[in-house]
Amino acid sequence: MFDSRPLIAAFALLFPALLQAEEAQGLVQAVKQVSVASPVLQEVIKEVLVEEGSVVKKGDILVQLQNAKEELMAQEAERIVENAQFVATGAASLHKDKMGSREQMLKAETELALAKIRQSLAKVALEEKTIRATLDGIVVKKYKEAGESVERVEKLIDIVNIDQVYVQFYLLPKFLQTLKEGQDVTVRFTEPVNAKFPAKVDFLAPNIDASSGLFRVKLLIDNPDHVIKAGMKGVADFPTTS
Repeated sequence: MFDSRPLIAAFALLFPALLQAEEAQGLVQAVKQVSVASPVLQEVIKEVLVEEGSVVKKGDILVQLQNAKEELMAQEAERIVENAQFVATGAASLHKDKMGSREQMLKAETELALAKIRQSLAKVALEEKTIRATLDGIVVKKYKEAGESVERVEKLIDIVNIDQVYVQFYLLPKFLQTLKEGQDVTVRFTEPVNAKFPAKVDFLAPNIDASSGLFRVKLLIDNPDHVIKAGMKGVADFPTTS
């Protein structure tokens, strides 16, 4: 069956004046947002290093959990590896000089390998007590303070990045004939900023919602100055053939 949508979309780009346009209202969403949680079963918060509104970079420390025990375990593991390395080196030297057995050398090498694994586990346990930002952005919600207890996967910090934003619309199926990904659309805002911004169609839902009869469209807007905020309402004119 012939699909006329690419032809109509191309027509819309070449002859926009011959098409009608209908206004629709959409809602601004952050392109990137994340809730940072604790990876450990249960622990007390030692320090929260950010406040709501703080600008963070990926890898920045957000929350420090109590970690004295893990620091000691990591130090212990390091010493055990050093000792196992000394024993393994000695066993290998003795075997080379035919003064020690191959079994002793292999046992020492095995003990060294196991010590290194335990050291890696100790490092992971220590690193898990330091909660870091997983993306660049702005702290918009802080759930805990120093001294409070936190459970595994319990939210600690919400971060959003609005360097780019989506404006999400729900449109009638007829607009599928005149829209395609990458198409330029202008979005207008009135409150709290009165301005127009160039946008591109970034996503066209492959399905139509059965209950509403509408399909979802996302327009992508560059927002380096953070003028556009998540939750704002924008308006755009979408071309249609009828």
